[in-house]
Amino acid sequence: MELVKRALAVLLLATAVAAWANLILTPLYHDGGADYPVWEVINWFMAASTLVALVVGYMRKRAQAGEEPSVVEYVRVSFAFYGAVVLAMLFFWGWIWTLNPDSESGEAVTSHVVYFPIVDALFVVVALATGRYLWSEAEGS
Repeated sequence: MELVKRALAVLLLATAVAAWANLILTPLYHDGGADYPVWEVINWFMAASTLVALVVGYMRKRAQAGEEPSVVEYVRVSFAFYGAVVLAMLFFWGWIWTLNPDSESGEAVTSHVVYFPIVDALFVVVALATGRYLWSEAEGS
């Protein structure tokens, strides 16, 4: 189980770093067209990482249900779980939207220029926190 936790932690941490760096660098290399080929690849890893964060958050929240955790631990687990829920809703809505090439035109494209950086920033925070948790759990196993 330690190996699985470490592998998932690496997936989350590496994808978070890739999303963070690409979010910053996209304005420097993007040609202004409608296609974002680097994001098209990263989004697949973000999708897998978002699902992992959601499952891990749910499992932590569920494990906490039968206990009397400290306030700090309760808030930490709650933020991780509900942050993953919000991330999953926003990410998959936007990503599925972009998988349909005829769905974007005019103002929709402009709104996504504002929408995706917010989702990407939320992803980086949730993925880093969940990846760090999984890595430390693997050490404790």
